[in-house]
Amino acid sequence: MQPSQNQQLQKYGGRRIGAGRLQFVILPLLGAALLLTNRWFTEVDDECAIIDRAAQPIIHTINLYLSGAGQHEHPPLYDLVLHVWLRLTGGEQHLLRLPAILFYLAGAWVLANLARRQVGRAAQGGVLLLVALWPYGFHFGRVATWYSFCFLLVALLTWNYFRYLESPRLANWFWLVLCSLLLVYSNYFGWVLLACVALDFIIQNKKMPPKTWVELAGTGALLLVLYIPIGWAFLREIHEGVKPGGRLVSLVFAGIYTLYSVFVSESVAPWFWLLGVPVAAAIVICLVMIFVAAPLQARRFLLYFAALTAVMALLGISNTKRMLFISPWLIFPAGIALAADKNKLARRILLPALLFIAAIGWYGIFSRTWYAAPHWIEPWGTIAQDTAAITRGGGIVIGNNPSFFFYLTYDLARGSNQSGGFDGLLPESTRRPNVYDAQQWIEAGHPAALRTILVKGLPSDSAGMQEAERWLNDRCVLQNTRQMVHDPGAEWKQRYAPEAGQLPWRIQIVSYACGR
Repeated sequence: MQPSQNQQLQKYGGRRIGAGRLQFVILPLLGAALLLTNRWFTEVDDECAIIDRAAQPIIHTINLYLSGAGQHEHPPLYDLVLHVWLRLTGGEQHLLRLPAILFYLAGAWVLANLARRQVGRAAQGGVLLLVALWPYGFHFGRVATWYSFCFLLVALLTWNYFRYLESPRLANWFWLVLCSLLLVYSNYFGWVLLACVALDFIIQNKKMPPKTWVELAGTGALLLVLYIPIGWAFLREIHEGVKPGGRLVSLVFAGIYTLYSVFVSESVAPWFWLLGVPVAAAIVICLVMIFVAAPLQARRFLLYFAALTAVMALLGISNTKRMLFISPWLIFPAGIALAADKNKLARRILLPALLFIAAIGWYGIFSRTWYAAPHWIEPWGTIAQDTAAITRGGGIVIGNNPSFFFYLTYDLARGSNQSGGFDGLLPESTRRPNVYDAQQWIEAGHPAALRTILVKGLPSDSAGMQEAERWLNDRCVLQNTRQMVHDPGAEWKQRYAPEAGQLPWRIQIVSYACGR
């Protein structure tokens, strides 16, 4: 440990709160809470898409990237990991989120121990407190996508970077390069995080000898060479996926909203002014206090987090789901700031502000009425159960929402005699009689039955769904229409993000009686 770090340990780590043992209580309890509450949180569209594609043969996924095509707007490493899990568990619905939860807990463990290693046990306790009470992490840390996997990789990258700073041995360099490679094979934006690490290394070693510059450049060149297999997919994603568009004010608001959500989660929308405005003020206070209380190096990581948030906003790729994997660089300095002895006033302001934000976020989770993104609470499981019974009775079901097809896949599988492995989700990777998306239904010649159900969710602008609805309205008897999950923020979303195609009611179920 370097002398400066010894001084930090004396300044920040004097209080012993038993955090070493506490982590073996808090993290298992958090994991159990995530597992037991999975049924509270609907499988979201990204989850469904990634699970569906991960069920495909590994060679198919690898060939997609080697050919430069790619998929999902991210590299293939997590998809390959998930594929193995699906094969091991047969796609068991209740186990789908388990790897993501374990990755999230492992990332939290790494961050807590990094804080202890750099500053002391009090900082470790600060990180554990933050993760345990974090409403945002309670949502996104469970999702069966690359989010928590990359959260773990960024935590490991940071851990190994600090180890290399302490002791620039070959073994530490190897682990740092390996973590860097795993990160960029899991997320294209990981290259920007590596640029931040390189910048921090330069700042930390202001008077680097020429040999160190050569080593730094050589490491970057090595990573580029090792990235060649998916290089074309990366370039294609930059060309086609990164398209800053819309008004500047929309990009700015998107960035502010994602930062707001990282603290309080999507459970309390900012346009509910009575709660949103005090939370926004508390977030500003937290950021200022973290900046004031954290030591210099941890403070730089807070600045990197802010810069990454701004870059994503300006590139037009800023959204709440992408924030989890850069959040280690917020949690790390915040946990250290909570342990700060040198600025007790900042700490005394920071802790109540964080607790206030967490309380509002958890209030939103339990009340389930203030969500900015109601996809977490859309009742697709119940809807799928009802429509599964209709299809078994000979009715026709036409849908457009990935979450709906996810639950319908499992409901119909439980009621069938088919056996075998998990091949993917409806309506494309696997097929069931009388279940269609709009385009399949049109290509099948508009099959209809005495009970024909049109299940409309988001996205709402499908030309196929519009054509299906027109055909059914012209030729069948409309029996009833149900609207579910009102979104009070739809007007705001339509005003500042019209490309999202938001509607006041997120789900519409239209029942028809069609003659044969």
